[in-house]
Amino acid sequence: MRYARSWSHRRVWAFGGAAVLVATAQAPLLGAGQEPRPGSAQAATAPLGEPYRVRVGDVLEIVFYGAPELNQNRPVGPDGLVPLVLIGPVQAVGRTLEDLTQDLTERYRREVVQPEITVSVTQFSGMKVYVGGEVNQAGMLPYHGGLTVVQAIMQAGGFRDTARLTQVVLIRKGEGGQPLGGFVDVKKVLKGAHFELDAPLQPSDIVFVPRSSIGNVNLFVRQFVQNNIPIPIVLGFNPFASNSDSTSTSTQ
Repeated sequence: MRYARSWSHRRVWAFGGAAVLVATAQAPLLGAGQEPRPGSAQAATAPLGEPYRVRVGDVLEIVFYGAPELNQNRPVGPDGLVPLVLIGPVQAVGRTLEDLTQDLTERYRREVVQPEITVSVTQFSGMKVYVGGEVNQAGMLPYHGGLTVVQAIMQAGGFRDTARLTQVVLIRKGEGGQPLGGFVDVKKVLKGAHFELDAPLQPSDIVFVPRSSIGNVNLFVRQFVQNNIPIPIVLGFNPFASNSDSTSTSTQ
């Protein structure tokens, strides 16, 4: 079997016409201590933490460009292995999607000429996100691939009339469980003008819809995490890690 056409080893999530790359390099960071300004381009940002690492029970989708007969959906077993056609079991637990994609591409070179592969997680094992604040049904929600900020809020019963839509806070785990925070302007998303601002969520993300304006996102994140134990602990955050130098990164 031969496949000559080139293909990017990155999967795309599409939402409302906006494409978001999965398992790509992180966007450039804002300078440490810089605060997003409400109504500015920086205000419509969300944090990027550590890349997702595969867990036991996840279901992986392996897609071969130009060779659909090799496409596979495989669960990761308790031993951390995923059984694959032609090459047998491969260690998957603890690895990023980018790392796994590169490894599988090399392994399949022994069986297929110029394999072009993408790897994604279609089902996450026990992963959840939390939605709180000015929503009608605050609480934990099951996480699934492609879930966005607005979708999660709608699953939480939608916005209350008192919600401040321009400063929805997205909190994500950074290195060592450190909470990283940023703003998402969902008002622009709901108007249909900027679907690209509807940030795709990662497992353990926290979405908080405020009632009033937030002047310092770092201070807010620190207070929220420390005042709402055990929610952040259940999601794997370190509530006592300093986020005084945490930064926001663009999802665009």
